[in-house]
Amino acid sequence: MRVFHVLAMVLIVIVAVLVGALSQRFSVSADWTAGNRNSLTHASQRVLEALDDGPITFEAYIYPGSRRAEVRTKLARYTRSSSRVRLEFLDPGQHPRQVRALGIGDSGALAIRYAGRSQTVTEFSEVSVTNALQKLSVAKDQWVVFLSGHGERSPDDETNGGYSELAAALDAQGLTTRRLNLAEAAAIPDNAALLVIASPQRALLPGEIEMIRDYVKRGGALLWADDPGQRYGLEPLARDLGVQWQRGTSIYPDFRELGTGHPAISVVANYPSTPITENLTEISLFPYAGALERSVTDDWHSEPFIRSSTRSWLETGALDRSSLTYEPQNGDVRGPLDIGLALSRAVNNDNGKQLQRAAVVADSDFMANGHFNQLGNRPLALALFQWLGYRDAQIAVDVAKAPDTRLQLTPGQVRGFWWFYGLILPAVLLGAGLLRWSRRRRR
Repeated sequence: MRVFHVLAMVLIVIVAVLVGALSQRFSVSADWTAGNRNSLTHASQRVLEALDDGPITFEAYIYPGSRRAEVRTKLARYTRSSSRVRLEFLDPGQHPRQVRALGIGDSGALAIRYAGRSQTVTEFSEVSVTNALQKLSVAKDQWVVFLSGHGERSPDDETNGGYSELAAALDAQGLTTRRLNLAEAAAIPDNAALLVIASPQRALLPGEIEMIRDYVKRGGALLWADDPGQRYGLEPLARDLGVQWQRGTSIYPDFRELGTGHPAISVVANYPSTPITENLTEISLFPYAGALERSVTDDWHSEPFIRSSTRSWLETGALDRSSLTYEPQNGDVRGPLDIGLALSRAVNNDNGKQLQRAAVVADSDFMANGHFNQLGNRPLALALFQWLGYRDAQIAVDVAKAPDTRLQLTPGQVRGFWWFYGLILPAVLLGAGLLRWSRRRRR
């Protein structure tokens, strides 16, 4: 029996040693949090996959202490997801030159290096780190220029009708926004990766229109977002692209059931299958949108990527009537309606034969500050800009927040909590206390 006990102890020791050795070489982890917020999101994984040219180095300038363990835990989701991600800790006190060059404060910072380029972030959240990685994915600064000088929507405008929130989101993804007044610049910059025409309100000069048409003929990427009404001299550009605006405004008949507030706010729940929309699942809102018609062209290939529901229609009458009904005898057009068209063609330029992309959207409101963060408008707009910027691997990459980081209550739930915890529960406790006091007194 003693021999068996000795053999059992030896076997236990051998198994323990083997388990310890295996645990040093292999690891298994599981994330049970809501939304898997301790793991790298699918959006961030796609960004890492797009950076396939060499190692990615995280240099964390953190003083020795407990904070290093906290930062290591936050960044472990990246090191676990890709073997090309290396994390190094540097003592700011021993690297004063780098600290001054990077502008690092007492709270520390993270320098991310890839392919000879670097980005520095002071927050160690996944949103900040992934946005920095997106910027590193671009070898050179890509300018998104917004046409100005004719009352267009501006990336500097912080009002509800402006595009400042869109500009901030694009900048976070490595796309630099600039305003372009052709009357001053007299040309579209050579480093412009994308020209945006967003709802001009005054007529363009003939020379400006020719500069835009020449830019498109040479293979430049274009986004034209406009609303029902006048084209202010841009009809030749529409003919070049093979598109035209239909007369009228898109109407969504079920606005009362969904609570959008107005029948002219179109709700799009299903997108046509395109590279822009293949990863989109949220519904989007398009206030006072129009509709587009496609004409046959020899070179442009067009496909709709935003389309209204079959129950919608194009209202050609006034919108201020007490009730709106579909009246085909008065020119109304039954849906579905094409609200957005994606265009592509092959062009010959100085660099040989290349693919050119453009998009036309019959609504400029969906990207404005007042609607940009509603439902699926933000991911749709960012996916559109990524596609136009030829960044297909990062289309619809936008790091989402975990669903259990905030408690959101309806007004009814707030009132219920107030009644229960402010009145009912204190009254019950007071009554129970008085009842117990009364019984003790009787004894």
